[in-house]
This record gives sequence, C-alpha cells and structure tokens, in this order.
Amino acid sequence: MPSLKLLNGVAHDIAHHAQSGLSWLHPHIGQACRIAGATAAEVELLDEAPYPTDLPRLEPLVLALQGLQGKLFAILDSHRLDHAAVQSVRIQFVFKPNCLDDYPWAVVSRITSSTGRVFEKRVL
Repeated sequence: MPSLKLLNGVAHDIAHHAQSGLSWLHPHIGQACRIAGATAAEVELLDEAPYPTDLPRLEPLVLALQGLQGKLFAILDSHRLDHAAVQSVRIQFVFKPNCLDDYPWAVVSRITSSTGRVFEKRVL
C-alpha cells in the first residue's frame, strides 16, 4: 500500500503543475469552457485519452492534457509509486462566473488510491 504522505504529495504536485503556465493548459481550458458556457471542467488523467467530454475539442487542449497525463506518470515515478497504486486521478478546473479571464480560479486534484482512499488538494 502506498504511503499516505506520498499520495498527498502527488495530489499536491499535479494540482500545482496543472495551475502553472508550464502545463500549457492555459488559456485553452478556459477557452473551451467559455465556448461551452461552463464554469468548470473535469478530466480523468488515467483515461487513455483524457479530455472533458462536455467541452468542444480544441487540439492545443488535447496536446496539453496528454502532457499533463505524462507529467502525472513522471511524478508517480519520482515518488517510486507503482502506477497501479492509484485507480483514479481527477483534475477539476474551476472558473469564476462571468469572468473574462481564461485562467482558472482554482484547480482541484483528487486521487483515489487502489485501496479506495481519497486525497484531494486545491490550488487557488
């Protein structure tokens, strides 16, 4: 069973990366949400092709989410965690209503371990 401290660290690291400009998600995730009229989007990073089903498909966002998925696996590897130690990694992007900015107000990462424990981190 993976250490609670390690999975908390993974949840923290992936949320911070998703919020940063290094993830290349911004402004694409915001643009897709604005087009769809949504104030939030969620993606499951363990899906073969992670992409929010309720958002229009934007190629830069497809590539950025694939990169975020790769970053998740790199973070797991850096903590020496088997990828099978997690059954779900959901990232939620939350935008302020009526905001013209395409950058999220908050990013929430929610990791469910293979034992069912949930680890959640929010980055504002």
